[in-house]
Amino acid sequence: MQAKKRLPDVSVIQGLMDEPQRFHFVQAVRILVRWLRQAGLSYDDEQALSQVLRFQNSLSLSFPASQIEALGPQPATCETDIELLRAMREAPGTKIFLTPAFLGLLGVNAGLPLHHTERMSAAQRWDGDDSAHAFIDLFSQRMVAMFFQAWGKYRLEHRLDMGGEDGQLALLTALAGIRRDALPGGADDAACDMAGFHAALLRTRPVAASSVSRVLTHHFGVQVELEPFVEVWDVIPKNKRSKLGGRVARLGFGAALGGRLRRKDLRVRLNIGPIDKADAERFLPRGSAAVGLAQRLAMFGLPNLQFEVRILFKPSCLQRLILTSKPGAGRRLNWDAFLLRQDGKVSRDTAGYLLRSMDAGSCGDSARGPVH
Repeated sequence: MQAKKRLPDVSVIQGLMDEPQRFHFVQAVRILVRWLRQAGLSYDDEQALSQVLRFQNSLSLSFPASQIEALGPQPATCETDIELLRAMREAPGTKIFLTPAFLGLLGVNAGLPLHHTERMSAAQRWDGDDSAHAFIDLFSQRMVAMFFQAWGKYRLEHRLDMGGEDGQLALLTALAGIRRDALPGGADDAACDMAGFHAALLRTRPVAASSVSRVLTHHFGVQVELEPFVEVWDVIPKNKRSKLGGRVARLGFGAALGGRLRRKDLRVRLNIGPIDKADAERFLPRGSAAVGLAQRLAMFGLPNLQFEVRILFKPSCLQRLILTSKPGAGRRLNWDAFLLRQDGKVSRDTAGYLLRSMDAGSCGDSARGPVH
């Protein structure tokens, strides 16, 4: 019987120690720096490059087969990554020496004349004197470290991987016209990420219904469609109602009969779904997605609009109302339980409510009143 094909149980650090020539220089340095940070050692990017990693000059005059000529710890007794990690925790002076083959002051790609490399190689081989080599390494250490930092300066993913912080997020939210401390409902990470990712759409005026639909669909992972121009009754203030003898009671120029108007410019409707039971619990009033929905809509800067949420349920969510005393089995009429008609089917397959407008400091209830 043929054995199963399995990958060797070797860590990335162990593979780097055994075969450093298989890695690129920048890739190897990034792996080592992240490994030091994830291992719990108190080294940031600067400290790792100056205190742990030591860059040596190559003394080889042959054509470099890869970007890395050699990599090894000191003391050389550490043969595995576990032994190296234990040694670094017990002895803070443990170093990791890396010899790049494409950059330096010595070697085939040297900045100095080649006869310096030949003399230092001969002194190290025949006399065992590597003092001159170590002296040149003092100058190339900072040079190679600055090369690595310059490589990652304008790469967006480098700072996030190395330092654990996104330096471009603040710039993207600034393009959207949103400050981190002014995000609606608090400066949570999800809100900041959304503001940065959709900075162009949040900044565009006028706001298109298709833009809001795409942003919310991408963020929540469910189908969301914005329906504009939803009719709603608007109550006229008493001081602006038409009265006989008043200034606003001019026929054709603002006169209105009654205390309310039928308007289409005050409310829009968000049709969410069809969704299953798990997503429905999120979008029902006081759910996590309902609160997040109000916060994300506030980023578009539409304070004069009312947002009506209409949840479209899948057939699996439509259950009849049953009276029970079991804990956790309660149903909410018109939210997750519905009355039956004469034909045995539920009377409706949707639930709706109005979102409460949220400002920068509001984190409370995000819904008010069901909409029938």
